[in-house]
Amino acid sequence: MEALFRERLDTVLIRRGISTHRRVRRLLQRKSVTVNGARIFDCAYPISLSADTLAIESTAVPLAPDIYLMMNKGPGTICSRRQDTLYKTVYECIPRQYFACAESSSLGNLHTAGRLDTDTEGLLLFTTNGSVSHALTSPQFHVKKTYRIQLENSVSAQEQAAYSAKCKAGFFIPAEKNEKPFVSLPSRLEWISPAECLLTITEGKFHQVKRMIASLGGAVSHLQRIAIGSLSLDCALRENECRPLSDAELLLLFAEKGWQPS
Repeated sequence: MEALFRERLDTVLIRRGISTHRRVRRLLQRKSVTVNGARIFDCAYPISLSADTLAIESTAVPLAPDIYLMMNKGPGTICSRRQDTLYKTVYECIPRQYFACAESSSLGNLHTAGRLDTDTEGLLLFTTNGSVSHALTSPQFHVKKTYRIQLENSVSAQEQAAYSAKCKAGFFIPAEKNEKPFVSLPSRLEWISPAECLLTITEGKFHQVKRMIASLGGAVSHLQRIAIGSLSLDCALRENECRPLSDAELLLLFAEKGWQPS
């Protein structure tokens, strides 16, 4: 498993505040960097944070693994670091030990990998690994996100088929507030009942799911994200409870086609 969780040598040193781009090159030129006792000369050399031993000028460099948490976000919480008089922030729900670990190991900020609206529930990921959060949210990677949708009104079998066909083809979504209109990428809409469905998209536009359903002629009464890629929400988590991802879940997260870490 360690082969999956690798980062470039220069990224490891820079992100932890140990060195700079220029100093990394100088250290390599002076033959001052070793990994598992072997001299390294390449800035892009892949480091396993959990398996390798790194040293600079014979002094060991601690390689604490990044933090990855899953939260079952509840309604009425916001994905913001700012304190809010009306809503609790998701960061207030995370045990302080994870922030302390990130700080003591120089891992950088523990942050959300993507966001959910105030009234949207479900799977929310936190990490100290900026490369992973970028890959999860960047449009170029097309990572799938699946939502369970409860509609305000039932939809007939004929309308269900029409909704699913439009999602499969992609369709026009009008502007909302300051957000521009767009044509959605092909998505998958599966029906559980006349008033409940699953929508899998590969984008992350502003209020996208609600806007898609509204454009189809429906209205969302309840929205929950249940999966990111092949990683599913742990239904045993209570609202706003979080836990570290297991090794098996990390493998699912990192195995998404097109954005394995280097």
